[in-house]
Amino acid sequence: MKNQLRHIVLIFVLSPFLTVVYLSLVSGWSFPDLWQANFTLRFWKSLLESGSGLLDSLRLSLFISFSIALLATAFGFFVSKQLMFWQRYQALLQLAFYPYLIAPVILGAMLQYYFVRWGLTGTLLGVFLAQTLFVLPYSVLLMATFWTDRIRQIAFQASSLGASNRQVNASVLFPMARSWLLLCFVQCFLISWFEYGITRLIGVGKVDTLTIKVMHFVQEANPHYAALAACLMILPLLVVLVINQRLITNRNPNPL
Repeated sequence: MKNQLRHIVLIFVLSPFLTVVYLSLVSGWSFPDLWQANFTLRFWKSLLESGSGLLDSLRLSLFISFSIALLATAFGFFVSKQLMFWQRYQALLQLAFYPYLIAPVILGAMLQYYFVRWGLTGTLLGVFLAQTLFVLPYSVLLMATFWTDRIRQIAFQASSLGASNRQVNASVLFPMARSWLLLCFVQCFLISWFEYGITRLIGVGKVDTLTIKVMHFVQEANPHYAALAACLMILPLLVVLVINQRLITNRNPNPL
């Protein structure tokens, strides 16, 4: 019974992924003859062409998400470190929940007035700043879980023994926080990678990230290019899963 339930859950999870891969490899099909469809690599070959713009959108999304994830990880680490020494640490930390009490689209609408005043709407810088404002609080919340009493005591002990602030960070805290930093980077990357509402409102359709491209093809009733763009969006998830699996395997090697 457990194996059957596991297979049902696996099929339910994999069905959307298999569907977009299938649609990106066929030029036409008729239900229920799915395997009699016209299979082709034409849509994937179009990535190298300038007409679809998918390769440019892929580069743009990678640049935005990677930069924001790197910035947010560093910001979350140092800000959460400073907050832990304040007496009202928990009260200040609760302010980081504010952007997530409302939908991203509503947050984007609230920010849009100021971005229009500053001339940032429809620009890459505007989308970058808007996504950053949305991702930074999450990084602080995530990195705050690292600062346990034990970590704080170790940092205080290293300082009392004569280590400088730089030495404490480089030799004590960074090695201990490696797992949290990696997790924070991956999570912030994925939040930015799949973000649509804020990008759509602030970018006003001029900043073509992959999420914007997917919705653009869907509105054009072009399922094959929409599926191709969706496949490109899934790639980071697959990379994260492979890396995570290798880390687990390395930590728990099977004895011969």
